[in-house]
Amino acid sequence: MAAPGTNWLAFYGEKIEPVFKEIVSHVEKIIIGTLIVSAGAHVSSTAPSIQLFGYLRHSLVGRGVMLIGIVILLLNFIDGLYKLAKVNWHLAWQIVMSVFYIALSVRMIQLILAFRGE
Repeated sequence: MAAPGTNWLAFYGEKIEPVFKEIVSHVEKIIIGTLIVSAGAHVSSTAPSIQLFGYLRHSLVGRGVMLIGIVILLLNFIDGLYKLAKVNWHLAWQIVMSVFYIALSVRMIQLILAFRGE
């Protein structure tokens, strides 16, 4: 008879740990993408105290940085949709998860910009 701890460790290793790794990976990518978008928004909204590469316009550079952050967020979103499509969950649950992802991304950008403004 196997010890109860052994069954738990096997269950954890097979079922729970991969899910947590995926969640942490997506949250990490969300944070990186939102930091890049908010940094671009901050550069394009205010005139920085340093010159970036000479005569480039700060608003243009900021929008380019924001575009890179948005691409990272979109790629992460598409990757998440692809992984959700492989799981046999209800379509409504997938829509709720997608709306939650978009709302979380937008809210994180707002919070980072609010903290930068202080």
